[in-house]
Amino acid sequence: METLSIDDLPGGENFRDVTDIFVEAAASMEPGSFILREGFTLQDAMSAFEIGEPRLDSGMAGATEERPPFDIWAPLLPEELCWIIDRSFSYEMLWHAGNTLAHTVFTCLYALVISELHPDMMPFDLVDDALRPPHLIPVVLRASICGMLKCCDLSWRELCKGHVYDTEDWQSDKGDTSLLEGTSVQNVILGLDNATTWILRSKKVPEPWATALVARLNLRKALLQAMDANIFKAPSDFLDLINVARNHLQTVRTYPAPPPAPDSAARLAFDPYIARKLNSSVPLRVIDVSPVTETWDSLDALLDAWEEQRLLSLTSTVATWELAGNLRIWLNPPLRIPYARSSTQSVFYDGLLVLNKFNPTWVIDRFFFETLGVSYQAVAQFVASNSVAQWPQPWPDLQRGHFKLMTEYIRALWYNPPRRRRFFMRSLVDLHIYYTRLVAMVSGMPNLPSTNVMRHIPACALVWRLSVIREVVLSGFQLELYTSEEKPFAYWYASQVIEAHLACLDDMLLAVDPDCPAGRELRFQHSLLTALQAMVIPMFALSMPLMSFAWQQMHANFLRRYKWAFGPGYEISSVPVVAAPDFDEFMDVCGRILQDRTFSPSDSFELARSILTQLIEARSAGGYAGLWTNERIQLLRNLADACQRLQSVPRSMAELPSFDVGLLKWDPQINPWFPVLEPEGAERRRNVHVRRTQPYAAPP
Repeated sequence: METLSIDDLPGGENFRDVTDIFVEAAASMEPGSFILREGFTLQDAMSAFEIGEPRLDSGMAGATEERPPFDIWAPLLPEELCWIIDRSFSYEMLWHAGNTLAHTVFTCLYALVISELHPDMMPFDLVDDALRPPHLIPVVLRASICGMLKCCDLSWRELCKGHVYDTEDWQSDKGDTSLLEGTSVQNVILGLDNATTWILRSKKVPEPWATALVARLNLRKALLQAMDANIFKAPSDFLDLINVARNHLQTVRTYPAPPPAPDSAARLAFDPYIARKLNSSVPLRVIDVSPVTETWDSLDALLDAWEEQRLLSLTSTVATWELAGNLRIWLNPPLRIPYARSSTQSVFYDGLLVLNKFNPTWVIDRFFFETLGVSYQAVAQFVASNSVAQWPQPWPDLQRGHFKLMTEYIRALWYNPPRRRRFFMRSLVDLHIYYTRLVAMVSGMPNLPSTNVMRHIPACALVWRLSVIREVVLSGFQLELYTSEEKPFAYWYASQVIEAHLACLDDMLLAVDPDCPAGRELRFQHSLLTALQAMVIPMFALSMPLMSFAWQQMHANFLRRYKWAFGPGYEISSVPVVAAPDFDEFMDVCGRILQDRTFSPSDSFELARSILTQLIEARSAGGYAGLWTNERIQLLRNLADACQRLQSVPRSMAELPSFDVGLLKWDPQINPWFPVLEPEGAERRRNVHVRRTQPYAAPP
């Protein structure tokens, strides 16, 4: 076998230094500029990782990123310690906002060396500086950082339950870094208590910083205890923890920490580029830290969410849970903290019991009782004794299906808004199948009068499904999904869904006891939907100028937007779908409403405002508002304000051609479903004509 010499190997050993050649060739280039050869591809760019191009290689530190070595035992002033703790809170809330641990919490270098940050490992040669007590680091700062890591650990465990979505709502990647998973909550709390005791007894921390540090330690302790608490075991104790945390948060706000000096060792406590040293596959990202006041506001929102969870844990009315979940979306701002949304879902259903004590039968019982005022047992007995059908009623299957639908629906109310809307669209087929089965059940009991509540058993599922459809349609405005051309159909279709819902409520009110909670809720829903319909119909007319009247293109957009209404699953049902979207009917209505000389958009908004005002003044919030009455009244006020802002719209359809539709501004921060009419609209609407691609025309 022939032996290869070293000169025959790839590269050999006869190297020549060509650095001078490249330096001379690049002499006229500006620093940071590129020369790209013809045909430069993404693969060529990715190969720069191998050669260490700092703009493409997140693991390479440039000259401007060099920093002094981090000394965990560098003495700190008490106010510098407060600044580090505050900044740690900020990074923790940034993680809750959906960023990775490597870019937020783990940028605190003390969190990465927490095992070394112990009083027994403190160097003996540290100077006992009166202004910078050495024990501040291993006692006070260590306790605070341990508390932060343990809070992140408890949050991580809750978020991993699957109620919210990894990489969509939050980031689970730990980068192979400890969150003190093996340390008990009690040990961390003991460390926080010891740190507080040391500050108070040693007298080495002067005021006001002693009070500031104690408040921060106690705030962390209260947050940790609240995350670890069982909300069902002692609701009053849970409320006490929330109130204690609020008091300490207020104290922390009162004692803000000043930014440390530019040469302070405190500034080295955070390294925004630490992700390149961690086992993380996420590209490096430097996150700007929000002002600390926003951090405290985020913590305040978390405390509000916990307080609402406590109230919900004491609420055994499913309709109230539904209302609370909807109000979190309808009233701005929605609940944005994924941990709070996940823990709220866990409070309702932990995978075994509802509200920690109820079985599946309870859920279906509450559904019929809260809708018709009769129990599930009464329904089952009536059907068994009055049905002429020869086949047995599939009560077990019906019960299992209803329980799954209901629990998933309530939990979905605390999804993020886009995910919530997608869930609702997918659930519509199952809701229609459920409605079909109830229709088949009632069909075996002929000749039931309209005043018999059992005749309206299918209506329970129908009003539920119509409510979901309405939310799917209107949430498109809140999520800003609709193009200008799609808005008229959305408003028109919402009016059709509401019309079907009102017809269903009219029938149910004939049989339900008007004085029971179910009856009061039905009457409130009827009034609210009447007002809402009086708002969406004029919005359909007013937004018609936004259409191009290219009917073929509009039909294609319609099929794309409302594909959820024509998906597979409906064909197995023999019962027609109620309030299905119909583009042909929409075309016909567009032609007729332009000729309607009696319809007044302005009067329609005035009618809606009148109904809403009566509800507000009577504080009539339905039978299941409960502790959320004020929030429901606020929803009515928001809708009434929307009517007031749209009072200057045309008084008749004859004035529509002179109305400037460009003055309608949709802003979800003002109202989730309806636009705002710019102030000058009242003066300009008669003089400015909207530009259209073609004149109004009826569909062919």
